[in-house]
Amino acid sequence: MRTSPPRREAFAGVALLKSARQPRYRSLVAGRPGYVAAIVLASTTFWPGQVSSQTVAGPPTPSRVEAWGAFALVQSTGTGTLESNYAPEVTSAPDARGHLGQTLTLRPATGRGAEFGSNLYLSRHVGIQVFASRTSVDLAGSNTPYEVTLEYTSRPPPTNQPVPVQIAWIVDWPDTAGRLRQWSVGAGPAVRWQGRRTVLVLSGGLAWTRLSGDAGPLGYTTFALGGHSTLFAQDVRVRAALAPSTTLAGFAAAALDVGIGRHAAITVGLRTLVAPEMHAGSTISAVIDGTGGVTPTAVADIDRHMAPPPARLPLSGVGILLGVKVR
Repeated sequence: MRTSPPRREAFAGVALLKSARQPRYRSLVAGRPGYVAAIVLASTTFWPGQVSSQTVAGPPTPSRVEAWGAFALVQSTGTGTLESNYAPEVTSAPDARGHLGQTLTLRPATGRGAEFGSNLYLSRHVGIQVFASRTSVDLAGSNTPYEVTLEYTSRPPPTNQPVPVQIAWIVDWPDTAGRLRQWSVGAGPAVRWQGRRTVLVLSGGLAWTRLSGDAGPLGYTTFALGGHSTLFAQDVRVRAALAPSTTLAGFAAAALDVGIGRHAAITVGLRTLVAPEMHAGSTISAVIDGTGGVTPTAVADIDRHMAPPPARLPLSGVGILLGVKVR
């Protein structure tokens, strides 16, 4: 804080103003506004700093502890997949063999969530940042066709002689529908630069991340060889649950705070999460369209037969933050 140096002439002006208030001088200035105007004019001329301002304010003293809550928009930078690949089951045809399968594209849309965190500064510019966030993002994506190949032996009447049969289906498949849920808890060093009303904070470190969700639809088909060696097929669509998986990711962040009060600021930030893709175990959790089936099949039996492999899930992404910081 800088203080303007006093001037001798100003003391004289101030003294005259104080003297004019005393009873013995009131009669002198009464009815003579010119005297008072002259005193004020002299004070502002010879010592303007005393009348207008005595100090020049610098940046406010930075707080050692800050806490914030923010709304987050998150966009993933990768694409995952969920595959199915299983052998057909044909009732009354134990020698049947073939392949059924497809690949679902898991492309995250823009997700929404929230972040809460705190900065603890060990000095004016350097400190430690901790944060926790939760986001939810819808899954979409165009998919490859559902492919079915089947070979079995038929014994049609009236001869009941064995006849090899081959079937190949290619079914166009709808887009992916699903959701990913992500939790992150991170910590790392933070550096800040403070201006008169704004503060820039840069940070980076490691974050523990947990990812889970669900995706579909996957196709599931069973066969039965009925009377007169007629083949019947049942088709249903199922959803897969993606088991919770955890990993350690790196993060980098930047935030700009604009003061709106002595202890509050609007904060706008950018946070990037960098990590390799995750592999999450998948299990069949529900039948979402059973119109193609005649005999209901238990979900546990479908999961045991399909035994889907782990899904590949993207984790890296960029988030935009907007919230309020208290300091």
